[in-house]
Amino acid sequence: MSPTASAPTEGATSTCLGPDCAFPADLSALSLIELHVLHSQICRQLDREYLTTPEGAHPFTLDRHQEVLAELDARESALASTAPVH
Repeated sequence: MSPTASAPTEGATSTCLGPDCAFPADLSALSLIELHVLHSQICRQLDREYLTTPEGAHPFTLDRHQEVLAELDARESALASTAPVH
């Protein structure tokens, strides 16, 4: 997997994804696990920004959060539409 296709991190063990860190251009190329890791990093970054910045979260972080949520929702909808009806 190329560095641009995997979920980026600030460091090898970072739990946050700052607005200046690389962000995948195509979230659909990520595995579900990578997408969940990315979501977790962004949520932790949002927490950090809301707690430390009087102006609130950075616009990039907010946009990234919305993009990841949209991808997660799209995948959930796709699974629901292919699930057998009982």
